[in-house]
This record gives sequence, C-alpha cells and structure tokens, in this order.
Amino acid sequence: MHASPTIGRALCVTLLAAAAGAAFADGVERFPARTIRLIVAFTPGTGSDAVARIVAAAMGAALGQNVIVDNKSGAGGALGTEQGARAAADGHTLTLATTSTLLANPALNPKLRYRPERDFVPVAGLARTPFVLVTANTPQAPHSLAGSKSRLAGADGSFGSAGNGTIGHLVAQHFVHEAGVQAVHVPYRGSGQALADVAGGQLLFACDTPAAALPLIRGGKLRALAVSAPRRLAALPGVPTGAEAGMPAFALSAWWGLVAPAGTPPAVVAVRSDAAMKSLAAPQVQRELAALQVEPLALDAAAFGALIRSEAPFWTDFVRRSGIRLEP
Repeated sequence: MHASPTIGRALCVTLLAAAAGAAFADGVERFPARTIRLIVAFTPGTGSDAVARIVAAAMGAALGQNVIVDNKSGAGGALGTEQGARAAADGHTLTLATTSTLLANPALNPKLRYRPERDFVPVAGLARTPFVLVTANTPQAPHSLAGSKSRLAGADGSFGSAGNGTIGHLVAQHFVHEAGVQAVHVPYRGSGQALADVAGGQLLFACDTPAAALPLIRGGKLRALAVSAPRRLAALPGVPTGAEAGMPAFALSAWWGLVAPAGTPPAVVAVRSDAAMKSLAAPQVQRELAALQVEPLALDAAAFGALIRSEAPFWTDFVRRSGIRLEP
C-alpha cells in the first residue's frame, strides 16, 4: 500500500514542525541560524588575529555554520570591543576578549564606552601566551636584557606597541617600571609596523607575542632578549626567561577568550561555549596553537568568568602604580 502525495506532504510538514519545536522549545535556537561574526579588535597579522582565525574555523565546523573574523582595530582594542558590546544579544556576534580589552583598558580609562561586567557575558577561555622582548638584530642593538636596561638608563630610549592600552604596551611599560628606567612609548595601529620599526632601529625594543614576533626573529630581523614565560619556549630554546636574565618580574602572560553581549540567553552561550571547547580539543587546533607558542586554556563560561575576576586586581594595581592614563 502506498501513501498518497497529500499524506506524504502532510507528514513532511509535521516532521519539520516537530524539528523546529525541538530547536526552539524554550525560545532559544539550538544552532546558529546564520553566519556568526567574531569581532577582533586588532589588525590582521597580530597574535590576536591568528588565534581568532584558528578557533573560528574549528568552531564553524563544530556549529555547522560559518564563523567569520571581522577585524575592527583602533583605540588599543577599545573600538572593536565597544562594537561587540553594542551588538544584538542573539549569539550571532561574539567578540575576542583579551587581557587588555577586558582588564587593562577599563583600569586605564574610566571614561571607556564599555564596561566588561555590564556589557558582556563570558563564553569561553581560549588560549594564553607569554611575551618576548625584542630589539634589532644589529651589532649596535642590545644583546641581553641587562644591556637593554643599561641603554635605557644611560639615554632616552623608545619602545613600540600595537597601540595605547594594548597588552604589548603594558608589558613593555611593566618592564620599564620594574627596571627603574625611562622610555618613550610610540603607539602604532598594529604590531606589524611597530616590530618593523624595531627591526629598522627606529625604536629600541618592543614586547609582543611570539606569534607576532617569530617570523621576524626567524628571518634575522629581530633579536629576542628574553621571554616572559616560566620556562624557555620550544621555538626559542636559546632565549632566557626573565628570571634567567636577572629580572624575575618579567613574567607576565596574557589570555584570549570569547564574550557575548550582555543579555545573550544562557542556552545560546552554552552552545557557543561547548563549540569552543570541542574546537580546542581538536588535534589540528592544538598543533596550530603550539606553532604560535600559544597554550590552550579551554575554560567554559563559568571558569572564564572566574579567571577574569581573579586577574582584575593585578591590572588595577599596576595601572595605579604606573600612573598610565588613557582618554577616549
């Protein structure tokens, strides 16, 4: 016996309605209905951009929907982060959060147009990175961390970063502060030009992620003087840690994570968080992050929120001691 076309069409409609009801049973979509935008508040080619693109590709596969990176650089990461805070709270816009955009910038600038605790909800912790202090790979440039301190103590020096308030700016400022010397900060719109000017000798040094600095180090343009990690990096086995170089305080790291606009339904956050966890567990993602000397964090929404709260006092205290201020 064969079902009539009319009955078949009715059965199809019934099944589709049931599927839709399951997908929206509590008013929350189970899977993305359209492309997800991941706002990255820094230029292409930075460590932040590299991490975002690795995770976005894997999350897209896990969610069954494209996740595209949208670079919105400016104001030390504040511009793109503010756009993320103002996005619709439907799970189709995520923002790459960093130590600088969620912790340092709010401490530096009380007039910032977004407040992390008010405007965002944590989704997932992604990765953590140390920093490498670099100078030009020339005979005239310092050959050690102690040499950099001596150069700065004896004459005016300068350092570059991807912009005011970026983590590279603050790590370099922390080095200067702990060394008891003075240096002029020269902000750029991205770390690429800052590192190029260090290589060209226009600036004395910079502190940046290995992901950003390794190509120029391997190309012979930059000399790495120290890494801010507890142990030497596999990619730079001949470069001492801050402690080995006589400066234990040079031991800062930074993290990346995902946040969503405040008001995003918890079930939507949970789906995105689960996709991020699956992505970070993928062997290909782990290999790509390791190539950047980046350590996966793999923190769910609750654990990432706890990390943010635990590290906020350090940056608030550092900003107070350093006297750095940023204005919009």
